[in-house]
Amino acid sequence: MLPGEEKNASEKSNVNANEIKFTANEKQNGDAKLDIGDVKGQYVGMSKEELMKYANDPFWVRLRWFLFISFWILWAAMLVGAIMIIVAAPKCNPPEPRTWWEQGPLTEVKEEVTKQQLQALKDNGVQGIILSWFSFLDAYSFLNQSTDYLKVVKAANELNVSVIIDLNPLSSTKWFRDSEGKDDFYTDYYIWQKPKGVNATGSPEPPNNWISKENRSSWVYSEVRKEFYYAPQSAPHLNFRNPNVIREFTNVLVGLIDKGARGIRLHGAPYLLVDLNFADEAIIAPEGFYHTEYGFYSHTKTENLHEIGPIIKQWRDVIRNKTENGAPLILAEDLNTLEPFKVNGSLIIDLPRHSKLFNSSRKLSSSLLHNDLKSTFTLLEHNWPLWEQNNNALPSDVMYTLISLLPGVPLLHNNETLDPELLKIRSSPSVQYGTFLKYQLNNGTVFAYTRVSPGNPGYLVAINPTDRKMVVDFPKEVRTISQEITVQYISKNYNETGVTPELKIDAKMVPISPEAAGVFTYIPQKP
Repeated sequence: MLPGEEKNASEKSNVNANEIKFTANEKQNGDAKLDIGDVKGQYVGMSKEELMKYANDPFWVRLRWFLFISFWILWAAMLVGAIMIIVAAPKCNPPEPRTWWEQGPLTEVKEEVTKQQLQALKDNGVQGIILSWFSFLDAYSFLNQSTDYLKVVKAANELNVSVIIDLNPLSSTKWFRDSEGKDDFYTDYYIWQKPKGVNATGSPEPPNNWISKENRSSWVYSEVRKEFYYAPQSAPHLNFRNPNVIREFTNVLVGLIDKGARGIRLHGAPYLLVDLNFADEAIIAPEGFYHTEYGFYSHTKTENLHEIGPIIKQWRDVIRNKTENGAPLILAEDLNTLEPFKVNGSLIIDLPRHSKLFNSSRKLSSSLLHNDLKSTFTLLEHNWPLWEQNNNALPSDVMYTLISLLPGVPLLHNNETLDPELLKIRSSPSVQYGTFLKYQLNNGTVFAYTRVSPGNPGYLVAINPTDRKMVVDFPKEVRTISQEITVQYISKNYNETGVTPELKIDAKMVPISPEAAGVFTYIPQKP
């Protein structure tokens, strides 16, 4: 190698000449070992001038702008997409607040109630009172003859207690003499029919076979007019196919709302109209009934006629429009169907009721409670009902525990109030808006139901209608019940060691005293 070439070779090979060693091998003749150190690789990047050359190249400039614009377009598209998803997603609107009459409870009072008693009812959580009806009062002379009644309304208004007035629109004698005398304006204010003929004794025969609940003919003969007038409740029945009669009752409603009433409970609404053709009732002839008795006939010509709905709606609209926050129109009778009280498929009454189970003297059982409540909610089409109870088969506080936490409103009697703890439970979202599921537990001996609203504690109501103590394993039979539950309320006769309010207990072994009720909270579990 020529002088100077060694340096060039070293630079080109990236090998430091100082790291090359020759090692002689004494055992081998003339052999030598050449030991070259690690070859060090070196990466040399582009210079600044070279980088700037590429940076200003039109191709790379366009590429950078393309990527920059694409990024922001994609970012904006994702933002718009997220907003659209939020806007288009189904809304979980909060439930519409319950009205004061839906919140309840409501209490019936009589005209003798004092202002102090009204204040006590308000202090004990009563949302409104029903001023109960007296049969001797004529609804159409109400404003003139019921001064004591109106004093109660005034006192309640001063205390900000809402008053629902009882009224029976069916009968009045106010215009009867004019109608009987065939006065042009009043002649059709009542329901008149000519005799069908005369009987063997020469007496006029009623126009058809309509029988009253008192097991007599619903028709009464007028010697003055020589016709029969319809009077199933003894007093002459008004003709609500006459628009003037409808207007008369509308005027009564307006007058009462002006005096401070905040709702109306109607008596006799299912019997408001009768068949236009006055056809005979069909005979069903159940065993034990005779042709002179009410139960012998079907009563499809005198009850629940489909034309009733529009009339009731007129009256409901009047009282709703006359009050600031609306007002309820409630029917006093237990209903066997809702169809007559619908207009265009919508129910036009508030708090429909079917409380026969709680108004009978039958001995209650788990199966009876379960099956009757099932049929009742089906009949009432799961509307928010009014519950009234007069059953003495179980202690009253047990019965009120049962009806107070059902979907609907409890109706209390004679200035009664609910236990404060039941009122507190009743105001919870689970009771006001939650689901309702019912159960027969412990081999059909215990009746229970749950009330659950998402995000809130669940409530378990358990009733033991038997005369024996029962021990229930709730999680085993109701999979959504947690292993531990908290006692919230127990009836007065619930006497079991370790079961006291606010105490957590094992849900797998809950003793329930005979004819007692308990209310428990729990954390709902996935089934």
